Amino acid sequence: MTTADFDGLVDRALARDTMLTMAHDAEEVMLVVHRRDSAVTVAGDTGHEDLFALAVARLLRQATSAGPDRDWALRSQGYAHAATVLRFADHMGPGRSESDPGDLYRSALAELRPDGPDGFALDPMNEVLFTYRHIRGLRASGQTGEALRLAAELSPKFFNASGAEPRRADVQFEIGACLLAKGQAGQVFRALGELEEEYWRKPETEVFSTRHRYDYILGLAEQARGRTEEAATRLEAALDHLRMYRLSDTWHDVYELSLTLTLAEIEAVLVLEGRRAADPVGRAEAALRLSERIQGRWGVIARTQTPLSAAFRRIYGDIALMVAGLTSGPAEARLGLRVCLSAKQTGFAGHLRSGESLLPRAIAGLVHELLSAEQDPPPELGALPEIIGAWKAQRAERLTALHKRIKSRVNPVLADMLLPVPADIDALIRTLRHRSALDFTGLPDSLGDGPNWFRTLIDPSGTVTFESFDPTGAIKAHATAAASGDYDEAPWDRMARALLPGTLRQLVEIPGDEPPGIVISAHRELSLMPWAALLVEDGTRLVRCALLTHTPVLTCLAADPLPAVTGPALVRLVSQDETGGAPGESGVYTLHEQQAWGLADHDGRIALSRCTLDGQPPRAAGSGQLSVALGQDGWGFVHIATHGHGTGLEQCLWIPEETGVGGLLSAAQALGLRWPASTLMASCDIGKLLNAEDAEPLGFVMAVLTGGGRCVVAAVDHVRNKQAGELAAHIVTLIRGGGVRLDQALRSAQLAFEEDEHEPVGAWALFNAYLR
Repeated sequence: MTTADFDGLVDRALARDTMLTMAHDAEEVMLVVHRRDSAVTVAGDTGHEDLFALAVARLLRQATSAGPDRDWALRSQGYAHAATVLRFADHMGPGRSESDPGDLYRSALAELRPDGPDGFALDPMNEVLFTYRHIRGLRASGQTGEALRLAAELSPKFFNASGAEPRRADVQFEIGACLLAKGQAGQVFRALGELEEEYWRKPETEVFSTRHRYDYILGLAEQARGRTEEAATRLEAALDHLRMYRLSDTWHDVYELSLTLTLAEIEAVLVLEGRRAADPVGRAEAALRLSERIQGRWGVIARTQTPLSAAFRRIYGDIALMVAGLTSGPAEARLGLRVCLSAKQTGFAGHLRSGESLLPRAIAGLVHELLSAEQDPPPELGALPEIIGAWKAQRAERLTALHKRIKSRVNPVLADMLLPVPADIDALIRTLRHRSALDFTGLPDSLGDGPNWFRTLIDPSGTVTFESFDPTGAIKAHATAAASGDYDEAPWDRMARALLPGTLRQLVEIPGDEPPGIVISAHRELSLMPWAALLVEDGTRLVRCALLTHTPVLTCLAADPLPAVTGPALVRLVSQDETGGAPGESGVYTLHEQQAWGLADHDGRIALSRCTLDGQPPRAAGSGQLSVALGQDGWGFVHIATHGHGTGLEQCLWIPEETGVGGLLSAAQALGLRWPASTLMASCDIGKLLNAEDAEPLGFVMAVLTGGGRCVVAAVDHVRNKQAGELAAHIVTLIRGGGVRLDQALRSAQLAFEEDEHEPVGAWALFNAYLR
């Protein structure tokens, strides 16, 4: 990599700083609203954006309502706080607000000077604060000229005796940022020259914690002029000052995060150019720790559909971009992987809350209790460190107790996914047990670009490599094949070269007694890729070279080895002769699966059956309903063949006797059931685990894994009934032979199908083995 990979460093730094400071101010406002209105404590069924809209509505009502209590302070704060939330929401996704945040800020400021601009300010401190936020918002929305004019008009008297004198540095930062946006880096030093430097050297101002903002913007101006060493020197001095005089609150955490990450990027340029010995990776690790600290204070998990979470995904994207731009070594690679795992960290609670009406009552109650604990508002901003510490300890104790209850009442997997812990790379490598792992992550960055794609390989020795790559061509080729349903003509060789690291391709080409194991954790569009069909060297399918398994997040893997399939098996095959689903809908082709189990149908219906693996004849299961039978102890395997459709918590299987749920067993209901170690589902789409950037990979597969399953085989797309039944029957035959794991049985079946030139690729490659 070269320094060209860090082009746009100044623009990225400014965009990131704007995003973070806006996010902080919006969160500050939301905390105020939380305390006033319990309705704005937990997001409703439609998510966090509605929570922001509800807060804005409350604030505007405060500003415009009539009555004796409608004083100037409430009006001003209502307008300004609404503008702060709207400005941030617009910044993260343009076009969300109906009101103009700029007009709202002007209304707020007008309330503070009822006698006009030359009159007396009723609240000088808030006037300075609201003016700064207004200027920042104008610049962020592209109104650079107006922002610069307004900032330049502010005299030193405006700040003096206001109680907000430190904000002068924030306004100076905005002046410099406006000039940089105009391409006038040299003018920054003229605008913020000797007089301002003298001001910040005074004993009474040098102790202001915001003084670092002055050096920060001058450092960015140095970088914009190509003077990277001078930029680093200024930013180092700024960071030293901030650490010396900062307060223990999220406002200063945000300042430090912005400055630390920018300094890491500048030091990376110096290292690449060989001009200075520096530790950009250490800086980036510090930035990651700061991100986690801020998220912990705000109760934000990265992969949820909230504006605040979106801001942190961009921070993760920035860190990953910086790390990928460096020469990859062990420290860089581990940090890159850790960043990607943090970005994909599960935050089940928020997403389960959005589908609470679908959940079993016991789980819904635990989720609601968990969210209430997570969203308990922290102490007032500026509170003493000991008060903040006591709040953190109390919150941690409450969450730990909930974790134990979920673990005992439901299962350990759901507890870990609802309450995630930071990734431990060494523990992950031990869990892999000499298998390789491939992690793919697509993240945005602070410039709004993306997704930028990153790929991590952990080889059998535990060595980690991390890099950026471009899967665009492979994604388009897969989309074309999926849309047509014809996977035979896809360019699987080119797709393999685009997706698989060269070292992995070399690894799978080495012949051995046992195929190497590869665990794949895909993301976004790549989560639906038929990985088994990729062609490596000499036209060999990847499934022939390796034992492929899949997991949404590598941290979901269990430490103990996957066991061989054991019996007895709970089998429900919904045959073509069964009707009662959607109008005109019947079951699926099950003849080959019936033969594999020795099952007979009665008047066209195959009863829920208990089958053994030792050749004994099958018999009816104790209960006629799958959901009830699963509650009985002793099952080692479940095999279901029926229609599947949908996504998320509404993803479902058609099982006619499940009359309590309309014949549709959903992923939400499956979360409340106990599942055996191994499950085979010969159904369309039920393995479609949409591992999106801003959403949890909820679905039937995750429900089974969360409910105790260790391995699930399912299809990621539409599969033809007969071919799916033949593949499932092959798997059953292998399993009944004994001593075979489900992932091994799937691979053997896929190899048998792949050898038959008459079998289309989609008949076998669309099935994945998912692990917990």
